[in-house]
Amino acid sequence: MNVTQREAVFQEGYVEADGFRVRYVEGGQSTPAGAVVMVDGMTLGLKALRDALAQQYQVVDIELPGLGQSPVNTQSRTLQDLATTLAQAVAKVAPDKYTLIGTSFGANVALWHTLQTPDSVEALILISPTTILPADGPMAGSAEEMAERLLAHPENAQRLLAMDQAVFAQEVALIQRLKGTTHDQEAESKLGEIRCATLVVFGLNDQLVAPEAARVYKGKIPNSNHSIVYDAGHAIAAERPEALINAVADYVEYRETFIVGRQTGMLNP
Repeated sequence: MNVTQREAVFQEGYVEADGFRVRYVEGGQSTPAGAVVMVDGMTLGLKALRDALAQQYQVVDIELPGLGQSPVNTQSRTLQDLATTLAQAVAKVAPDKYTLIGTSFGANVALWHTLQTPDSVEALILISPTTILPADGPMAGSAEEMAERLLAHPENAQRLLAMDQAVFAQEVALIQRLKGTTHDQEAESKLGEIRCATLVVFGLNDQLVAPEAARVYKGKIPNSNHSIVYDAGHAIAAERPEALINAVADYVEYRETFIVGRQTGMLNP
């Protein structure tokens, strides 16, 4: 699909879910295909993807408690807890079946949400998930050090380095507390339970996840595809936004007939 990139109009709202006041933005076109629910894992910039999808679909972008502009989250004890919160929030804004998209830590939460409430998720798209085989080493302490790990080309990190440092520190603290950079053996053991159409997308130069992770998802999720984006690191949206938009938009539209089938799709410039 060749998606024309135009800025979409989104309305901000809040819902009460699991003891949290959860922020979301909603916009786009309501279609029989159902809504697209997005969960960003850090402030990594999915706005271009959100705007592109909103040209054809109703898009609801959920801010997980503890991320973005939300208050510090000390309540959630596990990823499963956060997935439960997500489920309660989504049920109030997208009550029918939907396509679920998560990136990085948000992809980990989206994966657990799909395992917990399989009847709600029609298709699942995981962008740079760190659930399986995260790379060794803790998350870097400074924004400059983190940019070097998030990007294939750290010299392009101006936008990431411009993010609010307090927000960055809050997000990193939550991810570390909920073991968002630790291999999730329980989640891996349950991958075979995912029955919806699933796409997993990694950057070829992702330094936060071992290269073998893509094959684990492909081998264990029955109805799955995976795409590797050339010349991109963990933050694909920051380096190859058009490639990411094309892959995700195609999958949202075609799902099981996605052009790469059950083979690896290498997305070149």
